[in-house]
Amino acid sequence: MHVTCLIICLFLVVNVLGQSDFAALLKLKKGIVQDPSGLLDSWDSSSLGSNGCPSNWFGIVCADGRVISLAFDNAGLVGDFSFAAITGLSLLRNLSLSNNQFTGTIVKVGMFKSLEFLDLSHNRFSGSVPDLLIGLVHLVSLNLSSNQFDGAFPTGFSKLEELKYVDVHGNGFSGDITRLLSRMGSVEYVDLSSNRFTGSMDAGVGNPSFVLSIRYLNISHNLLNGVLFPHDGMPYFDSLEVFDASNNEFVGTIPAFNFVVSLQTLRLGRNKLSGSLPEALLRESSMLLTELDLSLNELQGPVGSITSTTLKKLNISSNKLTGSLPATVGSCAVIDLSNNMLSGNLSRIQSWGNHVKVIQLSSNSLTGTLSNNSSEFLRLALLNVSNNSLEGVLPAVLGTYPELEVIDLSYNRLNGPIPSTLFQSLKLTDLNLSGNNFTGPMPLYESINSTLSSSLKSLDLSRNSLTGHLPSELSTFHSLVHLNLSRNYFDGIIPGNLPNSLNGFDVSFNNLSGEVPENLMRFSDSAFHPGNSLLIFPSSPSNSRDFPGLPSTMHQSRIKTILRIVLIAGLIIVAALVVLFCIILYYRAQRLDRSTSTNDGKKGALEEASSVIRQSETNKKKTTSTPPSGFRQDLLPRTHRGDDHVGSNVWSVSDKARDVGYHESLGKGEGIPSPMSLMSSSNPSPTKSQLHLDTPQALNVRSPDKLAGDLHLFDGSLTFTAEELSRAPGEIVGKSCHGTLYKATLDSGHVLAVKWLREGMAKGKKEFAREVKKLGSIKHPNLVSINGYYWGPRDHEKLLISTFINAQSLAFYLQEMERGGVLPLSLPTRLKVASEIAQCLNYLHNEKAIPHGNLKSSNVLLEVWTMNARLTDYSLHRILTPAGTAEQVLNAGALGYRPPEFASSSKPCPSLNSDVYAYGVILLELITGRSSGEIVCGIPGVVDLTDWVRYLARENRFDECIDRTILDLDDKEKVPKKLEDMLEMALRCTLPAAERPDMKTVYEELSVIVQ
Repeated sequence: MHVTCLIICLFLVVNVLGQSDFAALLKLKKGIVQDPSGLLDSWDSSSLGSNGCPSNWFGIVCADGRVISLAFDNAGLVGDFSFAAITGLSLLRNLSLSNNQFTGTIVKVGMFKSLEFLDLSHNRFSGSVPDLLIGLVHLVSLNLSSNQFDGAFPTGFSKLEELKYVDVHGNGFSGDITRLLSRMGSVEYVDLSSNRFTGSMDAGVGNPSFVLSIRYLNISHNLLNGVLFPHDGMPYFDSLEVFDASNNEFVGTIPAFNFVVSLQTLRLGRNKLSGSLPEALLRESSMLLTELDLSLNELQGPVGSITSTTLKKLNISSNKLTGSLPATVGSCAVIDLSNNMLSGNLSRIQSWGNHVKVIQLSSNSLTGTLSNNSSEFLRLALLNVSNNSLEGVLPAVLGTYPELEVIDLSYNRLNGPIPSTLFQSLKLTDLNLSGNNFTGPMPLYESINSTLSSSLKSLDLSRNSLTGHLPSELSTFHSLVHLNLSRNYFDGIIPGNLPNSLNGFDVSFNNLSGEVPENLMRFSDSAFHPGNSLLIFPSSPSNSRDFPGLPSTMHQSRIKTILRIVLIAGLIIVAALVVLFCIILYYRAQRLDRSTSTNDGKKGALEEASSVIRQSETNKKKTTSTPPSGFRQDLLPRTHRGDDHVGSNVWSVSDKARDVGYHESLGKGEGIPSPMSLMSSSNPSPTKSQLHLDTPQALNVRSPDKLAGDLHLFDGSLTFTAEELSRAPGEIVGKSCHGTLYKATLDSGHVLAVKWLREGMAKGKKEFAREVKKLGSIKHPNLVSINGYYWGPRDHEKLLISTFINAQSLAFYLQEMERGGVLPLSLPTRLKVASEIAQCLNYLHNEKAIPHGNLKSSNVLLEVWTMNARLTDYSLHRILTPAGTAEQVLNAGALGYRPPEFASSSKPCPSLNSDVYAYGVILLELITGRSSGEIVCGIPGVVDLTDWVRYLARENRFDECIDRTILDLDDKEKVPKKLEDMLEMALRCTLPAAERPDMKTVYEELSVIVQ
């Protein structure tokens, strides 16, 4: 009888506990708002087991009537996951919620004392991680990766003796890395990457249990600095197989890894490590190293022979390595030595063996020719020797390598015909021979009786001297995505039936004629022009653009040709009429005593002529196509000064409101819609009426109901949706070579600066996203940081988002001072502005190792009350296409900020050194009160501000270039010592490249001047 009662009581207890678990799960379900696959439909009370446990519910596992596992991996669930609701699951051992869209905090997670496996990865959980987490003594695996956690990460994991796996990458955790690792205990796998951990890797991580047990350690993409293991060297990591400390700011030499005998993967790329390349990592030894990445550091010296028999992947690109190529590479299959200072003959690679699969040697100073040996490189899949000094003809054997998929030999000195075997390769997907001197026709006709490559996806033969017709066999490349044949001497028609898979096409700067095939009409005018003046664009209805209200460039190309002729003739006639009219007025004034009315008439005529000229120049700008990718010397000015003069005239006449400030208004913009509604529904290039200085007009365009693009915000304090941005009223406040700048006011009242990038300016989506996120992470008091971006599905739908700064640019103050529109900037203010610009540049150069790249007075904002300097448009060249970067450089030249060495460079690119030059020009503007591109006198050879100041310096007439308005009213003849020192600094900054100081020196010396 007693036994029976005991059994009944136990049954009742178990049943009550099971009912408790059941109720907790139903409470949890209430927070889940989306279940696209209907997985939780099984959560029904009718499916409870006999013991009251819902073991038949999705994701639930029971034991002895209690829930022990809750797993929602990859279920696509959306909602708030309430840990408080399920605290009653006291026997829960496994909680796995990866790859959903759960939100909420995890403050109650420490209540699950039986938990062994916790996986919350790839969700949207936020807040801090409670210290109670270290009380889960049975925990074996912890995965909190790819969420929105922040704050200090708990320490003291040494108490969790069973913990083996910790992955928290992709959050915002902070704290000292050494302190955290020293208390990890006997874990085997630790991934702390992509957080905000600080400190250095010192001997303090030498916790015996941690050092002995750790096998995988990833601390990459943090804020770590200092020397790697500076005191006692590398600890004796007995089991360490993977060590990744890349993308930090470690300095000093690379430590010896001699006693880390199990190490297989070592990644230290993108730091500031210096010294020579450690030979011990490259030679045959007891190490098991298979992958070594030391790229993007400051290593120097030669690359010796590689004798390791285990090393398979070697990346030491983007350093300062010198000397010849290594004679041997051991067993390496992937070798990347690109972007160094290596020299010597390319023939050394002939001894590297048949096991090599990838050879990356671009951007060095290699010479010689390519081998014609057919027995080499039988496994080679990628060959990139671009941007070197190779000569000679291209061997036909190159097309016979059986595994070759990618060939990039661009920007060398190769000549002769292109071998037809390249187009018969069965696996070749990418062929880039641009920037050489190949001659003759495209050899596809020679392959008529052979099988043309069906795998070719990208073909770039631009910037050569190829001739003849475009072969019709191009249509047989059914997988072709990118085709660039620009800047050659092709003639004849464009073949029909080119594959519809093309999304990149360029045949500009040739002599093609005939009708453009219908399936190519979707490409912009810059794909065909300049050049090819005899091309005919059929005026069919299908030629219209997809964008409402946007006139088709293709449809009007013939009209544009006629318009150009009419405009030129019109300009000549108008100019002649203006001169004639002025002469008539002059003689009438001499004969008749009506000077006032005559002068008024003359003034009106001149203003009318000026308006015609401005309109003409504006039309010219509209018909100018985007500069092609890359640079050749013939595209750059012959001399630095003369062409700057010409460019300056163009800007000052055709676009008086040119790039004069980040927020210099081009009109009040009342009624102008949001930039995103314009982008989605209208012409992305504002018309003349939209940009008119006096009468801005509203554009009656509705914003879309749903935007198909992606909005990414970097700052957690700033939250809004793409739809909210599309509703925000937009006011045009500036225009630059990159695109148009809008002031947009959100529903919340927050005001944004939205830069709308012109079509063709932005890189591809993946590279753009990676680079703009890096730029968004750069913060400084004197910098206007990027807060986010929008990437739309169409080419012109690219936006950069930042907080609107209510300030005018330095260029605005300089111009208005000259006109008397504003009070002159005082000497202390000018010194303050110069110092703050230098401080910000010093931070960019020496803390972030990145140039501003587009430094000019219009990109320096001065806050209204404090006159604090804020730099804008920083490092945008990193997200621009080569054509976009080229246009930015040309724009800098037109405005007087381009360093003279760019004139002799085939591919000028913004650098730390060019920043110093541009800063020197800004100093001259501050000192003289004049704009940089202004022609300041008629002296031969003196065409801009820099020339003028240097001329006066040679004549010992320093005082004549000082802006007299900044001197004391009582003593205008005495130039303050600070101004003299500042002028001397400006002249040093504008010296030839090799003689310029670096930005750190400039900032330190200027700080002394300002004191």
